[in-house]
Amino acid sequence: MTQVFADAVATARAAVAGAVASPRRASELAGAIRELESLARYVHSVQGELIAEAERHEVARAHGARNTGVWLQDVLRVDPGQARGRVEVAVSSAASEARRALAEGAISVEHAQVIASCVKRLPAHAAGEAPRVETVLVQRARRCRPRDLRRLANGINAGYDRRAAASEEDAQHESRELHYVTTGDGSVVVKARLDKEVGRKFIAALRPLSKPCPAHDGTPDPRTPAQRHADGLATLVDLALGSEGMPRVGGQRVQVQVTVGYDDLVRSLDSDAEGVLPGMFADGEPISVDAVRRLACDAGILPVVLGSDGVALDYGREERTAPPQLRAALFRRDGICAFPGCEHPPGTSQAHHVVEWFNGGETNPGNMVMLCAFHHRTVHSDHWNIVIEEGRTLFTPPRRIDPDQTPRPGGTARPSDHLRLVRELVPRPRQPEPAT
Repeated sequence: MTQVFADAVATARAAVAGAVASPRRASELAGAIRELESLARYVHSVQGELIAEAERHEVARAHGARNTGVWLQDVLRVDPGQARGRVEVAVSSAASEARRALAEGAISVEHAQVIASCVKRLPAHAAGEAPRVETVLVQRARRCRPRDLRRLANGINAGYDRRAAASEEDAQHESRELHYVTTGDGSVVVKARLDKEVGRKFIAALRPLSKPCPAHDGTPDPRTPAQRHADGLATLVDLALGSEGMPRVGGQRVQVQVTVGYDDLVRSLDSDAEGVLPGMFADGEPISVDAVRRLACDAGILPVVLGSDGVALDYGREERTAPPQLRAALFRRDGICAFPGCEHPPGTSQAHHVVEWFNGGETNPGNMVMLCAFHHRTVHSDHWNIVIEEGRTLFTPPRRIDPDQTPRPGGTARPSDHLRLVRELVPRPRQPEPAT
């Protein structure tokens, strides 16, 4: 028997190799890939029949293995989950329709595993519904990916067994965890496992904050998806720290303190200045003075500015941050972010001082502009020049970005302009003719 299968496989290999070696057009690649996938699925269905036969004859036990799944791990060199899934499909008494669809190449072995698992998890009172459930899942599997089919299967199981679904969600909640550690360079590594409810909330909150931000000229966002997600999480933290709903500690709002020398803060305005000492977080971790200047614009961070004698000259003047009425005015003028071409979602802006706050810049509309966290960092790090003229913001890029340094208008929220245009376009209603 082994030789029969070996000869059949050798013949199939030779046939496939010959087909692959033959000339083909690019337009034929998709069809060829589909045909090979259909063949692979057929092979999986045949393999499933042999696995079921091995289960019936207790071949695993004869080889000293605990069960067929463990035996397959060694025979096929696959992970435990894959081995268990193949056995589940092979031995499932209700998966005959799924196996036929697998043999046809209409569904994958992953689809078949989802179907077999769903049927197996049906409660005793719903055992008679197994054929109908399998039919529905096979029909759906022909048109969707295994991940989508798994969601449908989970919904079916939850519908038939409410207690089991609730118990599974409780188990997810019990397994929740979040770990964070500060590394040697001061960065923080976060690892978390969230239950489905909290996880969906997290995704819903993070997704709009981490979408790509292409440049005004259409240049794609240079950040990787992972970097965008990290920036989105940073914005979430800023929103939480700025929320009135945050718990208070000792009667005070949650604060992050940074201590910095005033002379260093002023000297840092010169990008070529040497010997500029960093600021310090409360735990002694250093942070560059350039970052302190950016944070001091409108973040939930209080800079403790020290004189040459080490005495605090200022402890986070309240006027440093834009009060609600000023932020509302800036939103009307600049939109969520005034940077040219930015379409960042609402509620995430930071009020940037054009003339640095510590350098005498005032907290008023003539010296402030709304920027999202990403473009706030861009303005500081790339040294964009911002001018506010007649209520409009103009952004001038550095020479490395634009050698001509052509000013670019900023701001996307122009309700007053829109209202003026509407008034100009829509004729006023005529006064009624006097009655005669």
